Amino acid sequence: MTPFAPSVTALTDVHMLQGAREVPSAEWDVLARRGFHLHDWFVAAEDSGWTPRHVAVQRAGNLRAVVPAYLTDRTTMHDLHDRWLGPLQGLASMAGIDLRPIISVQSPFALVSEPLGDPQSISPDALHRVFEALEAAAIQDGARAVVWPAVDPASFRVLKVAEERGYTAVYGGSTARLSVAWESFDEYVSSRSKSVRRTIRKDLQGLNSAGLSMEAVSHYGNAVPAMTALFFEAFRRRNGKDPAIQPEFFGRLALRTSSRIRAQLTWCGTRLVGSSINLNTPELLEGTLSAFCSDHHAGPAYHNDLCYQPIRMACEEGIAAIDLGATALYTKVLRGGRLRRRITLLRGTTRSSHRTLSALAAVVARRTEWKERRALGPLWHHDEEDAGA
Repeated sequence: MTPFAPSVTALTDVHMLQGAREVPSAEWDVLARRGFHLHDWFVAAEDSGWTPRHVAVQRAGNLRAVVPAYLTDRTTMHDLHDRWLGPLQGLASMAGIDLRPIISVQSPFALVSEPLGDPQSISPDALHRVFEALEAAAIQDGARAVVWPAVDPASFRVLKVAEERGYTAVYGGSTARLSVAWESFDEYVSSRSKSVRRTIRKDLQGLNSAGLSMEAVSHYGNAVPAMTALFFEAFRRRNGKDPAIQPEFFGRLALRTSSRIRAQLTWCGTRLVGSSINLNTPELLEGTLSAFCSDHHAGPAYHNDLCYQPIRMACEEGIAAIDLGATALYTKVLRGGRLRRRITLLRGTTRSSHRTLSALAAVVARRTEWKERRALGPLWHHDEEDAGA
């Protein structure tokens, strides 16, 4: 007699999580392939007001993947539609079009739509059930849409299931990724062209001439008041309004001391002039929530925080790559980053909202690509295929 062998589908359970705290940190972090996936990062964000709608995928009782998602509205920092619409936001408001809330598949404070765990471990059937869970949550929450704002084009299985379910797919912008193949920062500098080496050395000389010092620390509780004040001041200067972030966030994160989450602090004597948060796994280092005082924005301190200090850290600790993010792409590509294109997937919860969001998404996708091409010029073609350059 042939023994009964249950199918993979029968063994796979897909269900919503109430939040990251529902999963033990060790069980969660074993799935983390990038810094923005870390359990401490999610918990600090959710303690600060982020509303989770995560979907867990279990097989034979073991957690295999988590698709991170949040219900976002006007109070959520890094709101997806602020990034999408830009000047079109006002037109949508004038037309009486309400585009929020939505369920956004992302990690906190980052446009990262990657599931935790191996995406190839999620079968097409299980992926369909993940999408179904997100779509049902969107309807229950009164959301306008489910959106995956930053899908890697190589995520063929996710893209195929999304297509089958009627999602609109548009260009979602680029991020800069730097593969770390150097034993030291000096070796990195030597690998650059003569003109880029000159630029780097000029930046570092400016850092020294200004009397600035930098540290990357896991224990930064004493710096939290200065970090909070600097971030709020820099955000107001850039955006003309306060950020939608609880002032207590940096303090909550500092309480969850982790060698994988560090504050990168730039000091001029006892004055904090720059800060950001760096997160890493052995595979990937990335940063967010950067802020600089007005007299150091876009100067040597900015470039050091943006590129040089992360490269030092990655070389010293054997981290395979750095995701440099989606801003200042020319600066990052010039210093060795390679563009990684992303795709935005969206599906409105009603036919009307789907048509409206799809039309706006197409307009903003064209605008995004035009802005990137204009800013990067010939560097636009420096993508993953040029990794050996």
